[in-house]
Parts: sequence; structure tokens; C-alpha cells
Amino acid sequence: MKRRILFLYLTKHSGHYAAARAIQQAILRLEPDTQTRMLDSFKHSNPVLSKVTLHAYLAILKAAPEIWEYMYDNPEFKARTARIREILNRGNSQKLNEVIRRFRPDTVVCTQAFACGVMASWKRANRDNDLKLVGVLTDFVAHRYWADPDVDLYVAPNDEIRVALESQGVAPSHIVVTGIPISPRFSEPIDRNAVAQRFDLKPDHPLILVMGGSLGLVPMKSIIRQLDRLPQPFHIIAVTGQNARLQRALARRRRRLRHPTKILGFVDCIPELMELAEMVISKPGGITTAEALVKRLPMIIIQPIPGQEQKNADFLLRHGVAVQANNPEEAAHYVSDFLRNPEKLRAMREAAAAVARPNAAEDAARAILALRSVPQLVAA
Repeated sequence: MKRRILFLYLTKHSGHYAAARAIQQAILRLEPDTQTRMLDSFKHSNPVLSKVTLHAYLAILKAAPEIWEYMYDNPEFKARTARIREILNRGNSQKLNEVIRRFRPDTVVCTQAFACGVMASWKRANRDNDLKLVGVLTDFVAHRYWADPDVDLYVAPNDEIRVALESQGVAPSHIVVTGIPISPRFSEPIDRNAVAQRFDLKPDHPLILVMGGSLGLVPMKSIIRQLDRLPQPFHIIAVTGQNARLQRALARRRRRLRHPTKILGFVDCIPELMELAEMVISKPGGITTAEALVKRLPMIIIQPIPGQEQKNADFLLRHGVAVQANNPEEAAHYVSDFLRNPEKLRAMREAAAAVARPNAAEDAARAILALRSVPQLVAA
């Protein structure tokens, strides 16, 4: 009997989508007859609320990030909002009924806690114990909104998260440690000379990569201005994601810069850019950092979002694969220091190789495919 697996993520062109896509591709490589479907759960179930929530989230981060920090992973806040979250989850899960009825999945894989909560509520409301529910964590921390008794399997990035989930009541047999799933392209060999020619990069000039995630939230204007004041020769490539306004603004300034600089929007060549980069300045999103680890790329973290990004940053700092800059001036200082002291970069590359999990997507796929045929999984 062919497997039917539904993937629920939150927002296309996000880390949640990238993780779902990586696992989907790995499953299809292992079992090509598997039928799969990808779905933006929030946009499908409540498109208006999806847009409102995104705007509210961005507004909170800009105006009062301490509010988000309070709500994030707060046991008191979770307890006080449990009832309203269950009501919202059940309301949204009802709108997934048609998808489930038509597609008839035997497994639902969620790469975001909201989608996982919606499906857990659906299982409770429909008393469906046959449908297997999988939660895939895409950050280096497990906040309290993940833990739910109706989740059959958690795909965890590391043993620290496994311990955290167990402390929140998740059975060890319901956790498998694989790493954060990313595209296999980050492990594939790359012709460095061809990429350098494609982007007109001089071989004796290091490449500084500046990334702001899918929304381009990093203060790129200030970062590039500070980098351009440094005396060392290097190239700059800035990736603004879906922030077209930022891309246009940086493109207008590019001609006034002393250092050769390229401004890119949402692109599909991140593996190639990370292969050539000497270091990356970025926010510590789970997927971006997992990709950088596989590429053994030293990271300069700047202005992480309170909550999951700051906890990601803490994890990376503990393992010696990144430094954290409080502002663009500090980021430029780290760049200058690393260029003068390449042994520091070598040490960070070695540390990254020790933490990286390049086979995470395939390991997660194997665990998901085994879920229905093996009664219990043992945590890695």
C-alpha cells in the first residue's frame, strides 16, 4: 500500500517550508511511490488571520520585542492561554477536514508548532489514532508549545532538545534525534571556480556574505556601510530575501561603495554562495544556521529576535561556531579581526564540522517512513 504523507508548514519561502521540502525530497528518494502534498496550514485554514498575524508579529518585533520574549516559551503564559489556543486550533483544524478527506494521509508532518497543535486538536476531535502526527523542530531549542500527547513522533535537532522534550512530558520512544533537515545540495560538491566566475569574484578577495532571512530583517544598510570602511580587500554579497524594497535601496547605494558589492533578492544559489564565503553575517534562523554548519561557514550573528533566535545564538556560541555582534559596528570589527587572524576562522570551521548534521533530512525521512511499521522508536 502506497504511503500518503501530508506536510504542513507555515509560510512559503520560510525555514519551515525548506525543512518540509527537504524531508519530502528525501522520502521520495527512499520510496518513490509515496504520495505527498505540501500545504501552508495557516494560509489555507485562515488566510486573513495569516496576514494579520504576520504584520502583528513584525510590528511587535520592531516596537516591543520584550512582549514577544515574554510570550515565547513562558510556562505561565502557555497555561493561561491553553483554552483559547485549543479553541483556535480546533477552529482551524475543521478547515483542514476537506484536505484530509480528499488526500487521506496516513501521516501528517508538521515543521511548525502552530500547525502541529492544529493537527493534534484535529486528532482529539476526531478520535483518530490511526493518523500518525510528526513534529519536526527547525530551531536548536524546543519551546513549550511543541509538547502535545497526541504527537506520535518528534524529529529533534540535538540531544539537548530531546532532554527538553522529555522534561515536558514527551516519552523518549516518541523522539528521534536527526539534526535540522536541510537540502542535500549543501552537501554536494561545487565547482568553486565556476561560481567565482559567475559572480565575477576575484580569487584573492575573500567573500563576505550578508543574509537577512526571507524577510531581510538584518540592518543591511548599516552593515554594508560599516564593512565598506574596512581597509582590507574583499567582496560583499548581500541577500535580501523577499524584501524587494531593501534590495532596491541597496542597489542604488552599491555604486558608491569602494568594495565590490552585489545585491541579490530571493535566490536559489545559497549553497554556492556559502561554499565561497569566508564568513556570513546573519540572523540565527534554524535553517540558515544548519546550512552554514554543513558548509563549515563561520557565523557573525547580529540582532537575534528574542526567543527562538536568541536561543539559537546561545547554542551556536556555546559550540564555538559563531560570534554575536550587538550592532553593525561590532559586526565589521569581527570581520576585520577574522581577516587578520585566519586561524580563528579555521577553529570555527572545525567546530562547525563537529556540530553539523548533513544527513538530517534522510535520517528524518527514514524515521517517518518507519513510524507505521515499527510500534516504538528509540531516541537516537
